[in-house]
Amino acid sequence: MAVWRPATHEIDPLLEAVANTARATILPTATINIPPPSADGICSQRLRDGRELRLKLSAHYLEQERRGPCTVLVYALQGNAVVDNRMGYRVTGQAVLDVATRAFLEVECQLEQVGPVMP
Repeated sequence: MAVWRPATHEIDPLLEAVANTARATILPTATINIPPPSADGICSQRLRDGRELRLKLSAHYLEQERRGPCTVLVYALQGNAVVDNRMGYRVTGQAVLDVATRAFLEVECQLEQVGPVMP
């Protein structure tokens, strides 16, 4: 069993926003302070460091498995992000949700910089 430890560094605001959007995509009733997506599925929000994020993210169910005493659902994450209408990112990742408690055991997102966005 894992032991809780306090964070050793400040989480990047961009990764934090992507992870929160992933949680809200998988479990829409979660109480995460992010605005709902627009009709085209794009979430727009201001990061805590002042940058503007536009994110389109989807979650796809992969499998149900056992992790220790827990039954979990595993999801794949993929999408695209644009920060300040300048830099584009490809988003991939994985999320693990405990079936019994509906708690996220893991939300891991990777952002790959794909270059500047042309107006």
